[in-house]
Amino acid sequence: MSIHIIFFEDETIAKFNPLTAFRPIYDLRAGILPLYKRAEKYFDSPSITLTCREQLAPVLNDQIKDIPINIIKKSDEPILLLNGRIRNYGNLPELVAKADHATSFFSDEDIVAIYLDENALNKLPAIATINEYNAYFKSQKDQIIEHRTSATLYNHTWDLMADVEKEIIDDYKWLEKSFPAATGVKVHDGVFWVNMENVYLGSNVEIMPGAVIDASDGPIYIGDNTKVESHAAIYGPTAIGSNSLILRGKISSSSIGHTCRVGGEVEWSIFQSYVNKYHDGFVGHSYVGSWVNFGAMTTNSDLKNNYSGIRTRLNSKAVDTKSNKIGSFIGDHTKFGIGTLLNTGIQIGACCNLFGGTLITDKEVKPYSWGSTGNYKKYDVEKAIETAKIVYDRRGVTVTEHDEKLLRVIKEDALTTNGILEF
Repeated sequence: MSIHIIFFEDETIAKFNPLTAFRPIYDLRAGILPLYKRAEKYFDSPSITLTCREQLAPVLNDQIKDIPINIIKKSDEPILLLNGRIRNYGNLPELVAKADHATSFFSDEDIVAIYLDENALNKLPAIATINEYNAYFKSQKDQIIEHRTSATLYNHTWDLMADVEKEIIDDYKWLEKSFPAATGVKVHDGVFWVNMENVYLGSNVEIMPGAVIDASDGPIYIGDNTKVESHAAIYGPTAIGSNSLILRGKISSSSIGHTCRVGGEVEWSIFQSYVNKYHDGFVGHSYVGSWVNFGAMTTNSDLKNNYSGIRTRLNSKAVDTKSNKIGSFIGDHTKFGIGTLLNTGIQIGACCNLFGGTLITDKEVKPYSWGSTGNYKKYDVEKAIETAKIVYDRRGVTVTEHDEKLLRVIKEDALTTNGILEF
């Protein structure tokens, strides 16, 4: 059955700060693929539309050119509005295949998806926004059948981090059926391979002598135009995005986005894209946004000395992560001076500049903080934009007017939930 999937954000979006200040929840990932791309595993060639908070839509439009954003066009296909924080699809695909009425699918108290059949769609405009769908649900809620599903949702950013190994393995198994034949691959003599048959190298990948590629515990995916230098060791399951540079050090159980530079030790972590961790230092059990720069020897703690559960502070409230392995959650455009040490379970907002060669003891650092614990000043937004332009230019990227506007919105703490689905 062909189906039109509409990804949406819901009212829990703040639980995924600071990573969702610059992107919708479904543009995060746990494995190789962003969450919205995983739908193609469970539904046969679905058409996809993305909806998100209105202030994010212009930036998302600049980044994703081939998928409609915030405009829902009806066709002959039924529609499945799908929660962007979906974790495990469970029996949802089977339930959707059997549905023949407007149906909402719940897990616990959360809405996972809403199926709209032809009769329901006749009551909606041919071209509509998520706000028009919100109005429809308010008027028709009593007529929509409710059904339980075994599908589950992510509830916090650390849930994504916890799934890294599993999701890399699952994504790799699905993707390997259609891996393109790579060209221009250059593997020098002296590379140490373990379980080489469980490694994919994209086009123009170069592996230098003395590198270790060990896929004995899970697959390794290395995207196009990526270089792995000598004395770098990669242990699976790990994914490295395209156009990246991997330097001396060790990466294990991690998902590294495109155009990253990574050295030192990285363990069980997710980097979005354009992350610069060129030097030594440890990052573990962490989720790092785009355009983050780690000064030399920047290191985070991901385990307390007494091995007890880790509490963090999110949106000014204490939160129990229910885990004893939690590192850092770092917003986009944040920079660290040399020798910066990060407290266990720390949330660091966007556009921070932290330095001083000391331990940041906070559990939460607000966006646009400049300095170190006990001595923060507010980072000027115009200087932040000026720095972003310099950094973007170094990677051949241009700061758009939409990027600038969003940076200012975040500085003013004016990011709203307009554009989420309310059911």
